[in-house]
Order: sequence, then C-alpha cells, then structure tokens
Amino acid sequence: MKILPLILLAPSEEKASGGAKGRLPETLVQRWVREQLVTLARTGAPEALKRAFEVKDLALDKARSEALALKGSVPLLPALARYTGVAFQALDAASLPPEVWARVFILSNLRGLVRGDEPVPPYKLKLGALPGLKAHWRKALPGQLATLPEGPVWELLPGETANLLKDWNRPRHTVEIFDARGKAISHFSKKYRGLVARWILTHQQGEPRKVLQGRIPGCQWAGVSENGLGGLALRLLVEP
Repeated sequence: MKILPLILLAPSEEKASGGAKGRLPETLVQRWVREQLVTLARTGAPEALKRAFEVKDLALDKARSEALALKGSVPLLPALARYTGVAFQALDAASLPPEVWARVFILSNLRGLVRGDEPVPPYKLKLGALPGLKAHWRKALPGQLATLPEGPVWELLPGETANLLKDWNRPRHTVEIFDARGKAISHFSKKYRGLVARWILTHQQGEPRKVLQGRIPGCQWAGVSENGLGGLALRLLVEP
C-alpha cells in the first residue's frame, strides 16, 4: 500500500469567521494557552492588548471578543477552512479531495498541532503575544508530533515556526525559495509553500526526486541538497 505524504504548514493571521457552535476538548498544554489568552483579554490594559494583538480599534475589539469567547462554546470550522492567508489561498483545499485534508497539519499558536480537518475556533494569537508561549510550544510540540501517521514529512514552514521543531527528531524534507537572482525569499514565500503543498497533495507524491519533476506555477526547481533534518532541501526559483 502506498504511504502518503504529510504536510506541515504555519497558521495564518487571516481567518474565516463563523462555524458551528461547539466546545473543543483540550489537553493540559492547550488549556494553558487558552487560559493565558483569556486572562490577557480580560485584564490586559488597552496598550498591552494593542501590543499583544498588533491591531487597534475595531480589529482589537474583535480579537479581544474572540479571546474572551474561548471560555465557552465557540464557532468551529475545519482548520483548512478557518485559515485563509496567502499559503492557504494557494493550497485551495476546498478543491482537493476531503481525504487529503487529514494529511495536512498546522502548527496553531492556540492549539499546537492541528490536523487539516480538525475544528478550530476564530482567534488571534501571535507567538510573541504571551510570555513563555514559544518555549511552551517548543517543549510540547514533540509530544504532539509523535502522533503523526507514517509517510514522508514536508516541513513547509517559515523560520520562526520551524524553530519550534528544533527538538523534534523525525526526518523531514524542506523547500528553500529564491528569486531569479538567487536571493532567498522570506515574506513573500507563503504563496509558493502553498503551491508546493498543493502539488504534493494533488499528486499524492512525497518522494523528493518525484516532486522535483513536478511543475509549480511561476517557478522552476533548481536543485536539491541535504537539509540537516534527516531529509532533503529542494531549491525552488521564482520566475521573474
């Protein structure tokens, strides 16, 4: 039987609203984050909330209301329907077979490792918003990641999120994204991580040499090397 690939993605700031009301089960590590966020929303001074959420006015009111709502029943959507940022737009999960949603895992700042078809509430939470949040997830994520099924893992994460996995020892493949001049792309790489994830999921092909044969719109593959994580790093050039 063919072993299917797994995709790791970072969450997006942009999220869809709405969903069916429900209450999520939680582990102790998830509860700590939720309670810290609710406390911040309930007791934080306006300036502290602005710094934590990095928004103001109506957007700040919305972020605070969403955090306070986490105390009870909340609107829930599958993770791949909730996150709507650039990478998720490129992935276009709605056009993929429902069964492949379970092969995508998102490193949520609120919940930790979340499968693509698992419910997620609306929320706003940056890694730097709560004291100790980065260290908390760096310690807790390896245990959550131990539950991943078999299959080649593709870590399609930006640097800050990838740093949370330093203590995880499972081999995984990565993609390095460059412009036509050979300069590394960081901020604008989200779209291309989403496109690579889409190709892998559409073709159900996680073997790096096979991925190198795939056509990523607006890009071309330009080589492969070891990545220091027990896997390979594929080099992707964005066409001018």
